[in-house]
Order: sequence, then structure tokens, then C-alpha cells
Amino acid sequence: GGASATAAGELPPSEKHGPDAEGVWTSITYQLNEAGMRTRTVKKYKEHEVTKKVTPGMLERKTWEKFGDAKRYKPGDESMTAVSLEEIFLEKTRAQPKSELEKAEDPLAAMASAQTSLLVCRTCGKKGDHWTSKCPYKDLANDGSKPPDEEGGLGARKPGGYVPPSMRAGASGAGASMDRRRDENSIRVSNLSEDTREQDLQELFRPFGPVTRIYVAINRETGEARGFAFVNMVSKEDGERAIAKLDGYGYDNLILRVEWAAPR
Repeated sequence: GGASATAAGELPPSEKHGPDAEGVWTSITYQLNEAGMRTRTVKKYKEHEVTKKVTPGMLERKTWEKFGDAKRYKPGDESMTAVSLEEIFLEKTRAQPKSELEKAEDPLAAMASAQTSLLVCRTCGKKGDHWTSKCPYKDLANDGSKPPDEEGGLGARKPGGYVPPSMRAGASGAGASMDRRRDENSIRVSNLSEDTREQDLQELFRPFGPVTRIYVAINRETGEARGFAFVNMVSKEDGERAIAKLDGYGYDNLILRVEWAAPR
């Protein structure tokens, strides 16, 4: 549109022309600017007919008398939204620390603050160090030996130092033995769906005994499972029961194939 200024005076009536051959309408309106000069505004637009279904309640509300900031709108401008220019500040509340009473009522907080650990290895009796299925002294316990004392021998822990299980006193060759045991108790699961994850297999095999390791083959490009996985059980007997029960089992609209993995 365009605008022109002339001497102030009586405003001419608005004009509307069209549509032309291309369907364009021309609207001319006159106003007074801040300097008191008369301005002319020319708008060109096209009209499109849009059918909109409204309820009787909506039609009734359109007849209500406008109030507040909506008074400046003309009839037909009901679709416009009045926006408040008031600046509103939002205050971010900080999390309040729990009181002693709330901590006492929270069982998880009570376990976290307890001085004694609930994690106790059934093989060596250590607290809070490892799970029973991952005990580094499992092979020694089967031979009738006991794990070395924490404060004696070459396997004693030093401040700030880490000693791998295979290098601790009395545990020579334990790592190789555990690797061999993991290979012997490794189960191959195939015909899995693409969205299978480790948690799914954990829930599937956990009823048959402790699970030490789960590996799901993942396609690096798509991030989806490749259809097979490996599950390591603590004991071979648990693995045999899992194979007998899950081989041919229907899972996620597929029939599982569960068997002992070929030794490496």
C-alpha cells in the first residue's frame, strides 16, 4: 500500500474497488497522523472464501458487548487476540532440603544413609564390594580355599592403588578361569526383534538363575538390534533349565532360538 499527506480537513469516505482480472481488490482509507496531516492508505488484497463451522454458543458470544482492550476492535475482528503488555516476572523456586522426619519416612534415603551395606557376597562374605555372581574368589571357594585377608599378602589394597583380581594374593590365574567359565555358560539367543534390549533379556532369564553378562548385537548405523544376543549364566545347570524352557518360546511375536554358544 502507499500513503500521501495533504492539508488537514474533512476526511473523504473510504473507497473499495475490484476485483480486477486477477481477483485483486483495492481499498483506500484516509486517516489523520500525529502531526494532524491527512494520510491516504492504499491496500491491495485477494479474498478467499473459507467455510467454518461454529456452534450456536459461539454465535451468541460474538454478539456480546466488547469490554477492556477488546473495545477497540471492530465487528468481524473477533478472531484477533488481545495481548497484555504487562511484564511478568517468574521466580524459580529452589528445592528445599528434606527434614530429618522426611528422611526417616523415606526408605531409600534411610538405606543410602545407613552405615552398613546390604550388599553381601555369599562366597567370600565381603560387604559392599561386589555381587556374588562376580566374586573374584569364586574358584578358590570351590577348591575349599578362602580369599586372602584384606590387610595381608600381596593382594592387600594400598591407598590410592588398584590391584586387579588376577594379581591379588592367592588369586593367580583366577581371571583366566573365570573367562573360561563364562564361555562354558554362554547362551546364544537368536530370532530377536529389532527393539530388544539388555533389560528385556534380563527379565527373561532372571527367573532361571543369576545372570553375569548380557550382550545384544546392535547395528551401528540404525541403532537397532541385529536379531541375536549372548547371555552368560552363573551355573551351567541354570543355563540348561533356561534353554529347555525358552527354546521355541514365543516372545514379542517371534519364536526364540535358544542354544549353547559355540566355544571361542
